[in-house]
Amino acid sequence: MAWFILLLFALVPTGALAQSQEGAKPSAVVKGDVLYWEGEELVVKEMSGREVRLHVNAETKIEGVAGKLKTGDKIEAAMTADGHAVSIRLQIPNGGSGPAP
Repeated sequence: MAWFILLLFALVPTGALAQSQEGAKPSAVVKGDVLYWEGEELVVKEMSGREVRLHVNAETKIEGVAGKLKTGDKIEAAMTADGHAVSIRLQIPNGGSGPAP
């Protein structure tokens, strides 16, 4: 059981992405490609092929995107155990030097 807790803490980075909004504590990080929006849920496909649903609302901090996230965007999201996205950051593929779209 202790190894699981240590693994869980290893998945959550320090810094801006791991900071909480309104007291919500992130418990996991999801990295992948945006598939589509379904209401307030953002469906993301991880590199492993697993699809993850993230609940996104006004409290979710979204960095690096001017408008709404779209299909194909590569993201990193900190989420709570109940699936709420605390923060989402747009990832620039291949370490691109230009600004995020």
